[in-house]
Amino acid sequence: MPHDTIIPSPHDHFDVFRQVVIVTPPDPRISDSPKRWRIRATSEVQPGPGCKPGSPARFDMALISDGVQTSSLRTFEGVRVAQVHIIFTLPRQFGTYSRALAYIEWFTPFREPDPSSGLRQVSHSTRQLHRNAVVIHVDEIVRPCHLIPKMGPSVDPGWTSTNIYEMANDFYLNTFIDLETFCISAGSD
Repeated sequence: MPHDTIIPSPHDHFDVFRQVVIVTPPDPRISDSPKRWRIRATSEVQPGPGCKPGSPARFDMALISDGVQTSSLRTFEGVRVAQVHIIFTLPRQFGTYSRALAYIEWFTPFREPDPSSGLRQVSHSTRQLHRNAVVIHVDEIVRPCHLIPKMGPSVDPGWTSTNIYEMANDFYLNTFIDLETFCISAGSD
């Protein structure tokens, strides 16, 4: 939020949400119905006493608008990848700001597609040796996306589905994950 300095105290309480649902207009190349995309940001839940199972943390990847957002995404121009870590609203003492916010960690802008796969490449974005993180309005989230870690000649045995986004440095944008993403990719070429 430009020109706003909010310094929370230990007594401030923020409403936190597990997910945001993005509704996009129909893409006539695919369907006549609007699409509902869910982006989740949940922390790990430890197993409870008895039979309640735990669940790993889930911080989804999303395409975030770099500027003016159109009602439907036709190419990857004007969007960047980010990982959504928390979705929240501000307490009333910070004003009557009614829009939900998200804390995200940026990835670099898309690099040239990989010559072998044709997939676009990204890496974690850093600033002063730390992950480049910001707070955005949730309406800047365009849709979810999926990243594939760049493996190299061998796979690190320490990588798991719960830590891969923290452990790996370079990724490919998976444009084969769904038909909509594939069509956007085809429009970007």
